[in-house]
Amino acid sequence: MQYASMADIRQLIENPTNSKAISIFIPTHRVSLPNNVKADRVLLKNAISEVSTTLEKEGLNESEQKEYLSELHKLHQDAEFWKHRSNGVAIYASRGKIMHYDLSIEIEYSVHVNENYILLPLLASRQDTYQYYALDINLETPRLFKGSQSGIEQLMKGDMPEGLEKALRIDEYQSHQQHSTSSGGSRDAHAHGHGGAKDNKSKDIEKYYRLIDEAAMKGALKESTLPLILMGTNGALGEYVKINSYQNLEDVQVHGNHEQANTDEIAEKTWPIMIDRIEKQEKEFEAAMDKAEHHGGKKLLVDDDQINNAAKQGMIATLAISIVHKTYDSVIKKMEKRFKIALPSSNRQLMSIESTAREVMKTGGDITTLLFNNPANNAQLAKAIGR
Repeated sequence: MQYASMADIRQLIENPTNSKAISIFIPTHRVSLPNNVKADRVLLKNAISEVSTTLEKEGLNESEQKEYLSELHKLHQDAEFWKHRSNGVAIYASRGKIMHYDLSIEIEYSVHVNENYILLPLLASRQDTYQYYALDINLETPRLFKGSQSGIEQLMKGDMPEGLEKALRIDEYQSHQQHSTSSGGSRDAHAHGHGGAKDNKSKDIEKYYRLIDEAAMKGALKESTLPLILMGTNGALGEYVKINSYQNLEDVQVHGNHEQANTDEIAEKTWPIMIDRIEKQEKEFEAAMDKAEHHGGKKLLVDDDQINNAAKQGMIATLAISIVHKTYDSVIKKMEKRFKIALPSSNRQLMSIESTAREVMKTGGDITTLLFNNPANNAQLAKAIGR
């Protein structure tokens, strides 16, 4: 699966040269059963038909349409592509070019043919609160997972340290010490100094945890900013936190022995922590907006025209867009709360928010997505805190 980085999104900001910008968003199935794949491919087929109709209405002849549609047809026929999908996919096409990115949040089907690509789904999907890592710390089979509301998958299989004794070659070491210990001497004292076996065991465990940390930091966690949830017994968690070098540990941990837990069970234990994080983020931004509105300093903006003008002047510190909705339609057992991206039904409103988001990104402002909690206030999808 391929998720969009901020660098990818910034490349999509610029209009494609001498070309229309086609944006297609399709909800997809994570499990590639034949019926699931068939349903996902039907959606892309329908999208291709919509794009063709729109291009024809805009006066493009058959040859010109083919420049846009040929890559989309190839993707539709690509069996490997459909085997490895997440909760949704964003497809971007221009003349002779196509790009696609997985979405960690479910999305509603939509097709757009404009001068600019539609970027809001990528911005929403890359929010740290909707993706995370989980590290199961133990002395036998440490495992690293990457999760989202669509489920969880194990990473770095074969690249994490094996069990404690294999990783540190303790059997070989102890065998060597047994042969080199003088008769009547203490092997523990000879091998490990005055601390004895207990002291040595503690040092071995610390070394082993450092191996786990180093492997994760050189692998999946390298340059990542996603939250990391630690899982393990109280003793393991206490010791690992001391040597951990990752900068974004989640405060809440999952206690207990999880060596035999499958991926669904890991998801059930970790995703609720992310739900709490999302709700906490909502409250923190609401508090920031309240402070901006009532305590001076940074100004709270809620009027669309004010927000657009401030964005063009580079005066927005944080733009919040409410395009993520709660949903309780879960495909994972016991995973009750999930989220879905729903773009504005009004094309004018969508283009306005897209334009504002582009200006904010260009001028170094932050963009966050909030939950859409007030259906009666459909017009107000953006709020901003000024610099």
